[in-house]
Amino acid sequence: MEQTGSRKSWEEAGLTDDFIFSKTFLDLKITLELLRRIFPTMTIKGIKILNSQQEIKATHDAKSSRFDIYVKDYDNRHYDLDLNFKNKLATGLK
Repeated sequence: MEQTGSRKSWEEAGLTDDFIFSKTFLDLKITLELLRRIFPTMTIKGIKILNSQQEIKATHDAKSSRFDIYVKDYDNRHYDLDLNFKNKLATGLK
C-alpha cells in the first residue's frame, strides 16, 4: 500500500521516527545495552526508572524541559536519551 502526503509507511519508519524511538527505548534491555555501549568505562548494573516523554517544570511559570527517554540507574544516576532535531541520538548524563 502506498502512502501519500505527510503519512509514511511503517516500512519507511526507522529509529529516527519519534514513535519508533520511544517504543524501542522503553525496552529496558535495549536501553541498558545502549547506555553500557555509550559509557563503556562505567558500571551500569541496571535501570530502575524509565519514562517516555518526561516533562519537567520547576515552577508554574518556568519553561519546561521534555526528555524523550528519561532513565535512572541503580546508582541513582540520571540519563536523558534524546532524538535531537538533526535526527541523531544524543545522551546526557546528570
